[in-house]
Amino acid sequence: MVRSRSLERLSFATAPALYAALWLSTGIILATCNWIAPGVLITAALLLTLLSVLAARKALRIALLPLACTWLLLGLLLSEIEPSPDPQTQLSLLADAGGATTIDGEVTRTTPIRLTQSNLPFGNTSREEQSESLDLRVTSADGRPVAGGLRATLYGPADQTFPSIHCGDQIHSLIALRLPERYLDPGVWDATAWLRQQGIGVVGSLKASGATFTHGPAPGSFACWLHSVQQAGSQRLIDFAGSSAASRLPRWLLLSHEDAGMLSAMILGDRTYLDHQARVGFERTGSFHLLVVSGMHLAIFAACIFALAALLRLPRIWSTAVTIACSFCYALLAGFGEPVQRSFWMVTLYLLARLLFRERNSLNAIGFAAVCLLALDPRSLAGASFQMTLLSVLIVAGVAVPVAEHTFGPYLQAARNVGLAVIDPSLPPSLAQFRVTLRLIADHLQPFTGRRLALFLPPALVRLVLRIFELLLVSALIELAMSLPMAIYFHRVTALGLPVNLLVVPLIGLALPSALITFSTLLLWPSLAIVPAAVTAALLHAINGIVQLFSTMGAGDIRLSSPGSLAIVAGMLLIGLAVWAARNSRFPVTLPIAALACSAACVFYPRALAYHPGVLEVTAIDVGQGDSLLLISPQGKTLLIDAGGPIGGVQASNANFEIGEDVVSPVLWSRNIRRLDAVALTHAHSDHMGGMPSVLKNFRPRQLWVGSNPGIPAYETLLAEAHQLKIPVQSMAAGDHFAFGGAQVEVLAPPAGYTPGPGASNDDSLVLHVAYGQTSVLLEGDAQAASEQHMLAEPLHSDLLKVGHHGSKTSTTPRFLAAVAPSYAVVSVAHHNPYGHPKMEILRRLQDDHVHTFRTDALGATSFYLDGSSVTAQPLAAK
Repeated sequence: MVRSRSLERLSFATAPALYAALWLSTGIILATCNWIAPGVLITAALLLTLLSVLAARKALRIALLPLACTWLLLGLLLSEIEPSPDPQTQLSLLADAGGATTIDGEVTRTTPIRLTQSNLPFGNTSREEQSESLDLRVTSADGRPVAGGLRATLYGPADQTFPSIHCGDQIHSLIALRLPERYLDPGVWDATAWLRQQGIGVVGSLKASGATFTHGPAPGSFACWLHSVQQAGSQRLIDFAGSSAASRLPRWLLLSHEDAGMLSAMILGDRTYLDHQARVGFERTGSFHLLVVSGMHLAIFAACIFALAALLRLPRIWSTAVTIACSFCYALLAGFGEPVQRSFWMVTLYLLARLLFRERNSLNAIGFAAVCLLALDPRSLAGASFQMTLLSVLIVAGVAVPVAEHTFGPYLQAARNVGLAVIDPSLPPSLAQFRVTLRLIADHLQPFTGRRLALFLPPALVRLVLRIFELLLVSALIELAMSLPMAIYFHRVTALGLPVNLLVVPLIGLALPSALITFSTLLLWPSLAIVPAAVTAALLHAINGIVQLFSTMGAGDIRLSSPGSLAIVAGMLLIGLAVWAARNSRFPVTLPIAALACSAACVFYPRALAYHPGVLEVTAIDVGQGDSLLLISPQGKTLLIDAGGPIGGVQASNANFEIGEDVVSPVLWSRNIRRLDAVALTHAHSDHMGGMPSVLKNFRPRQLWVGSNPGIPAYETLLAEAHQLKIPVQSMAAGDHFAFGGAQVEVLAPPAGYTPGPGASNDDSLVLHVAYGQTSVLLEGDAQAASEQHMLAEPLHSDLLKVGHHGSKTSTTPRFLAAVAPSYAVVSVAHHNPYGHPKMEILRRLQDDHVHTFRTDALGATSFYLDGSSVTAQPLAAK
C-alpha cells in the first residue's frame, strides 16, 4: 500500500469547519425537540465564546468542548429566529369556505399550454380542453385587500383561442378556490407545507373565457424574468426537436420531443416537458439526479470552466472568479430554484474555501460550505435534497479520495511523464519500479509505433483503466452511503444503481457539455445546431437506453419500509466512522468500505409489523374522494381493500402524483409492511382502483381478491399487471366463507352468478363481513340500494360499518342501517368534494341511530380496534 504524502489526518486542526458544521447541525436538530428563549441562547453563546478564547490561550484541546457547545447553541438560535412560512390565513379561510371568489393579482409563473381530456366524474363522455397552470400573487379578493399565493389552473375548450399570458401580467377573474389536497395519514409527505414554502397558500381553477389579463405597466420581477428566460429556452429546444424531425439523419442522431424534454430538465432545470416514462425509469434505477439540474451538473460545468481557465494559464484567483461567475450565469439559466441555488452556493463556497484554506483538506471546504448554507437556511437541514447533496460530496472527499490515495491513486499520478526518468528517485520504490516497467513496455512497442506513440500508449491505457476503477469506486461508495437516505425518504434501494451510474455518469459528463454547446449554437446560429445536436442525441439515446434496460429488471428496485430509529442512528454513526477511518485508521481501505457496507445493511434490518396481537384492526386511510382500508388480523395478516385513485377516470400518465405510490404505500410502509397477504378490489371505479397498480408492484400481495367486474380496459390492465407479477387472482361471490389470520370473512355481495353491465357500477361492489369473537365490521365498498336490498336476506349486524359510496343518498338505506345496527361508522370522503358527500340526510340518519361517525376529511386516517368484545376508535391525525 502506498500512502499519498498530501493526505492529511482528519482532526480539528485540519478541518475545523467540518466540526463546526457537525455541532451546528446538532443544535438545529435539538431545536425541533425543545424551545429556548433566544435571549438565553445569545447570552450562553457569548459566555461560551469568551470561555473558548480563554481556554485556547492555555491549550487548544481545552477549548474544543466550549467551542462545540457554542456552535450547538448557534444552531439552536438560528432555528429559533428563522421565520416560518406565511400561513396566509385570510386567503385560506376564503378557500375553505368554498365557492368562487373574484381575485386580483399578478402572474408570477406560467407553464406551457397542454391539451387534456376532461371527463365529468364517472361520465362516459370526454372532451378535449386546453389548460395552463399559473402562479398568482394575490392582492385582493372580492375587492378586499388580501395577500397570498395562488396556484390556479386555467382551462378552456380546445377549439377556442386561448389567451397569451406572460409573467408579470395582471389578472382579474372569478376563481374557484380550494385548499390544497392534504392527506392526513401517517408517513405521507405534506404537500401543503411544501407549497407554503413556495409561497402558495391555496389552489383553484378558472375559465379562460371569464378571465381578464392586462400587461403590467412595468417589467415583471427578477424572478419573472428568470422564469421567462427558462421557459423561452425550453420552448426553443422543443421547437428545434420538432423542426429537425424532417432531417435525413438516422433517428438515433435526431432529437425527439422526449429528448428535448430531457435536455430541458438537464440543462435548464425545467421538468415541464419531461416524459413520465423516462422519469420513472431514472427513479427506479436511482439515477434521477443525473436527469435534472443537480449538484453534479453544476459541478461538471464548474469543472469544465475551471479546467479551461487552467488551460489558459489564468492565475488561481482569476480561475476561481471566472468559474464562480460562469456558474452563477448557468444557475440563472437553470431557473435559480432552491436546489440550484444550494448547488451553486456549495460550488462557490467550496472554491472560496480552497482559495482561503490552501493548507487544509477538502473536508474543511465542505464544512465551510455547509456552515454558510445552514446559517442562511437552518430548515434546509431537514430536506432530503440538502442531506443527499452534502452526503455525496462528503463521501467523495472523505472516503473515496483517501481510499484511492491509499490504493491506485499514486499509480495514476506516476503514470504521467513516464519518459522523465529523473523523477523516479524522488518516488517510493514501488512507484519507481512501476514507471520503469512502463518504459520497458514502451521500448518493446517502439519498433512498431515509434518512440512518441510508444511512450504515450502504455501510460494512457493504464490511466484509462485506473480512471474507470476510480469511477467504479466512487459510484460504489456513494451507492452504499445513499442507501440510508433513499430508504428513509423514498422507501427504495436500487441494487442496479451501481452499474447504471458506472455506465451513465461518463456519458453524462460528455452529454452535458455537448447539450450546452447545442443550446448555445441554437441561440447564436440555429442552422449550425444540427451538428452538436446529433452528438447530443446519440449520447441521450445511449443514456436513456441503458436506464430503460435496467429499469425493466424488477429485482433491481427494492421497496421497503423506513428504517427504525436505531438503524438510522447506527447508519449515521457508521458513515461517520467511514470518514474518520479513511484518514486516521490503521486500515484506511477495508474499514471505511466495511463501515459503509454495514451502514447500507442497516436499512434491511427487519422491523416487526406494527400491530396489536389478538385484535382485529381496521384503518380507513385518507385518500381524498376514494376508498382504501387496511385490515390487520389478530394474527398479523394484512389485507388492503381498495387503493384510492382519481375521480372521474384514469389518472394522466404524465402526472407527478399517484395516489397508490404517494399516499397508500407510505401508510403501509409506516406500519413496517413489506408484503401484503391479500389485496381486495371492491369494484372497477377509478377512485377505488386507480392506486392499485403501484400497490401491487410495491407490496407483491400473495392474493388479489375481486368480485364480478366488467372487462373495461383499466380493469383488464390491472389483471394483466397481477399476472405479470405472478399474483394469484381469486374471484369471490356471496356465500363464500373462509378464515383469515384468526378472523372469519364472509362475502355478502355480489350475488353468485351476478353479471356486470358494460361499464363499472357501484353495485358491482365486493362486500365483506369480517368477524372476530363477538365483534365484526361490514365493508360495503360503494354498494347502493339494490345491492343492500339483496344483502338483507343475510344476518348483517356489525359493530363497525364502512359507509357505502362515501355517504351518498344512494346507499345506507334505513332498512339496511337498521339491519347492521352499528355502533361506529366511518366515511371515506374528500374535503369540499364536488358531490357534496357525505349527504346531510345520511349523517342525520346515522346520528338518529346513535352511531359514532368518523370522517376522513375531518379526522384523517382513523383506526378501529375490535378485540372480540368491544370496539375502540383512534384517529391517527387531525387538522
